[in-house]
Amino acid sequence: MTKFSILNSANNLACLCRLLIIIVATALWHSSLEAEDRQQSIQYEITPYLWAASINGSTAISGEPETPIDSDYSFFSLDNLSGVASATFTARGQQWGFLFDFLYVEYQDTIFEGTPFQATPKLNGRILEFAGTYKPASVNDFEIIAGLRRQDIDFELAILNRTPQASVGWTDPFVGVIYTPALTNKLYLGLRGDVGGFGIESDLAVNAEAMLRYQFGDTFSFKFGYRYLKVKFDDSSLIYDISLDGFLFGLGIRF
Repeated sequence: MTKFSILNSANNLACLCRLLIIIVATALWHSSLEAEDRQQSIQYEITPYLWAASINGSTAISGEPETPIDSDYSFFSLDNLSGVASATFTARGQQWGFLFDFLYVEYQDTIFEGTPFQATPKLNGRILEFAGTYKPASVNDFEIIAGLRRQDIDFELAILNRTPQASVGWTDPFVGVIYTPALTNKLYLGLRGDVGGFGIESDLAVNAEAMLRYQFGDTFSFKFGYRYLKVKFDDSSLIYDISLDGFLFGLGIRF
């Protein structure tokens, strides 16, 4: 058996294991929610949102020098946005719930413009997040969250008449907490923090969010907040040590 076929079989087995984990987790949380639904209704919500984040850190494509990205400019600004789609879906019962988050972005920017080192980084990123939540009956406003975060990154850097590029993808487990106290009868605070990676695929993944939600009646809510996501990933094709942070806002729709 060749080295390629061994690696290919290992990759297929890893993908199958991840799929089985997602299927089993979905079944478990669905059973828990179904049990609660016999006693009370489940609350569903979809939130389309926009995250206008800046980028800091460094990347390096295999065989190329490390490229620092650490400045005051907004790499992830609306001016550099060429495509975006993002939404969160949640289903919550009295104690159990699940969350699905989808983020797709296409960005392009020019840095060091007007210098011999002018460069054009391009990033195409997809982040899928699936998680289950559990609210202990003895603790108010707190939830435990655990799940998987899938990231696929296509990166290209046009510099000095060369265009090195790389495409990588990985799946991280993560675990954290959510705190959602009511400030008034219409205004709510949402805090979330989680850590992941643990060296399984990425070395480290840290996610933190602070959100204000204003409820308009029973159906609509406006959400505004700040999010920070730090990921450190290193394999043979790409070193990716990047933090994203910035404001986000969205419209929550309950049904």
